[in-house]
Amino acid sequence: MKSFIRQTFNYFVLLTAILLVPKFSWGQVAFDVNPVVAARDLGQTSLMSQLPHSRMVEVQLDVSALFTPGNVSQVTEYTVRMVSRHDDVQVADFSPRTELQSEVLGAMQVTQDADKLREGAIRGFGGYPGVGTVQGYAYGHDNSHETIVYAKKPSLELSTASGTLDRRRGVYFKVKQSSQNTLEGARPFRIVFEVPQAWRADLLDISIEAIGHEHSNSKRLRVLSTQKFVVAMYQEYDEHAAAVTTDYMRHQKRLSYYAKAYANTIEQRSFPTPFHKLGAKLDMYEPSIPQDWFDGIVYAPGTAYPLMRLSHLPVDLRVAILNYLDQKGLVESMSGTKTSQRVAYQIPSSIATR
Repeated sequence: MKSFIRQTFNYFVLLTAILLVPKFSWGQVAFDVNPVVAARDLGQTSLMSQLPHSRMVEVQLDVSALFTPGNVSQVTEYTVRMVSRHDDVQVADFSPRTELQSEVLGAMQVTQDADKLREGAIRGFGGYPGVGTVQGYAYGHDNSHETIVYAKKPSLELSTASGTLDRRRGVYFKVKQSSQNTLEGARPFRIVFEVPQAWRADLLDISIEAIGHEHSNSKRLRVLSTQKFVVAMYQEYDEHAAAVTTDYMRHQKRLSYYAKAYANTIEQRSFPTPFHKLGAKLDMYEPSIPQDWFDGIVYAPGTAYPLMRLSHLPVDLRVAILNYLDQKGLVESMSGTKTSQRVAYQIPSSIATR
């Protein structure tokens, strides 16, 4: 009996250790994108227009990639996804388009040589009684050489792929590593959006995935890193819209700072003991603070987040959340879309001071 209890306890300790080991972080990949971008007005373009009472605006986003030296991961490509939060904001045009490239400059010259050889031989026997036999032999040989020269297009490999997403609410760009192309550094991406006439500012969700080998000796590809960003767009020459989007990014930066600064406190309040963390892994315990609270506030559209679920957060962080949601709602209200006139969320009077 004691042996069974001891084995059960050892198994429980091992399971706890496995579940509590933090996941490996792929720190070899770092992406960045400009947080605020001005949208240039292109006016009404009837050939590209798909929505009524709309106009075209153009933005350019610069995505930067930095790979830390090391053999932990080898990045072979990355994919950038840019998606609008509204159905009545659609992608009308984008660049770069899908591109193919080759390591060979110009057409290739192909030469084929062929030799033809024909031979023939005839041998015969004959004779007459009392005279003897007669033997005859004939041989023929024909040898010719043929050379064929022609031009052949070199094989092409994919360097950049792009297309629309989610019924043209978004666009993706896939950039692949090659001998003629590098993944590191800054790369511009141009998008033309069809927006409502009253559009002045909006938020754009961006997700970037790095794909590559787990290590230098592995041929298997996997997602090495995924990073999310929110870009604030505003109408060019609209000073008020520019100020609103700039304040939005300032509040988002402050919210991110407090979320990182209080990370240990949030972890402790969510899981007071290792047994609570184990229970959460086994779906037997619900953390006091939702694990996805940051993504729900920053990357989900609108401001209707259940703030009462965040009452266990530190006071400074709760205040930063309220200020951020105020500014987020203000930016989205300037999108001129059907969903911009949202019902104001209710802020419990005790949420910021509890």
